[in-house]
Amino acid sequence: MSMLFQLRVMTAVLRQARLAAVISTLLAAAALLLASLSSAPGLVALTLALASLLAAGVQAYYAARVGFDAALLEAMQACHPDAAPGVIDDVLQKLGLRDAQATSRGWQARWQGMRRLMRWQLLALGAQALLLLAAHLCRSVPW
Repeated sequence: MSMLFQLRVMTAVLRQARLAAVISTLLAAAALLLASLSSAPGLVALTLALASLLAAGVQAYYAARVGFDAALLEAMQACHPDAAPGVIDDVLQKLGLRDAQATSRGWQARWQGMRRLMRWQLLALGAQALLLLAAHLCRSVPW
């Protein structure tokens, strides 16, 4: 399999994370609505809604990292489709985004790292959804 094809496949995989970011934004809006809907939403429900917003922040962090990796891969496709991953390291070091003392990683280690970031993003989205659901259920339970 050519390197260009591998770059395109991994970029396509990473681009799927955009849907998770959109869903997270909608869930965050629902959490804000739930927290502000009534004058007394209950302390437990309010705490869960705020925790859901915190999970949204974590998801946004990972979404930014995944999006950056996707953009890096797109740049590699456009400029150096058959280049080694060291090209990315060199550029990041010159821009001050990577420590000069860090060791270079191969493509397999990079793919693994990119997938791990995407999994953390999806886990944060899941936590956000569960916390919001719990906040909604607690709101309807009389304490």
